[in-house]
Amino acid sequence: MKAGTSATRALTEQAWAPVLASAGAQGQELGEQILAVAHEIASNPLRGPLTDPNREPGDKAALAFRLFAGRVDGRVVELLQGMVRGRWSRAVDLISALHDLGIKAILSGARAGGTLDDVEQEVFAVAREVSANREIRQALEPARRTSTDARVRLAQRLFGSRISHPAMTLVVWCVRHQPEVAVGGVPYNLRRVTELAAAMQNRVIADVVTAVPLTRARQARLREILVRRLGFDVELNLEVDPAVIGGVRVMVRDLVMDNTVRRSLAGLRTTLTG
Repeated sequence: MKAGTSATRALTEQAWAPVLASAGAQGQELGEQILAVAHEIASNPLRGPLTDPNREPGDKAALAFRLFAGRVDGRVVELLQGMVRGRWSRAVDLISALHDLGIKAILSGARAGGTLDDVEQEVFAVAREVSANREIRQALEPARRTSTDARVRLAQRLFGSRISHPAMTLVVWCVRHQPEVAVGGVPYNLRRVTELAAAMQNRVIADVVTAVPLTRARQARLREILVRRLGFDVELNLEVDPAVIGGVRVMVRDLVMDNTVRRSLAGLRTTLTG
């Protein structure tokens, strides 16, 4: 992310934080509106005019007002006006920033209602089910034979009766949005939401891969070690993969700790073949 975008995002989040704090449970509604605004900008040729560095900041803010005043909450209009006054390295970065702000607003509303941890766990459960079920994962991914609306309706049928409204709103966003990363899709989006929810609770998610399931005692011991090393509360995402043979592989953000037998054997083969 280039300097212009990073600075604009940082200033936006700093200005938006007290608005969310005062909004309380209304954060849910504000978040839904922000995501809707992002979707409309992305679906229409609006990104260019709203991020054109050759246009005056005041002109871009006036355009944002004309487009959305009276259609969404005034706080959302003011947010967008402040964002388009800033400088974006790429037009798509504005959409990405709106997405993150919308998700955080929904999560803030859940926190105000005392349900943030529940929402995180619900989205996390959906993520695990999607990852484990190839048929569901393929059905939710973009394809020529299905429309975005059809995939959203499928997600609502699959999960709507099992999770809360805030969690379902976030799952719908995960299905509707196509990330920039080459390999990602719905699982990537679901992971992004759970990471943001975890961060709001001052914890990180650690992906743990072992050959056999860890006992509760070993889970507790591993979590204790990670908390001490990372300085954050840690939530374990456990996966069993017999191919690792033995040991444990832990991935937290960009940190990888691999003490598996498979890696040791690979290292040995490299040494022998030199």
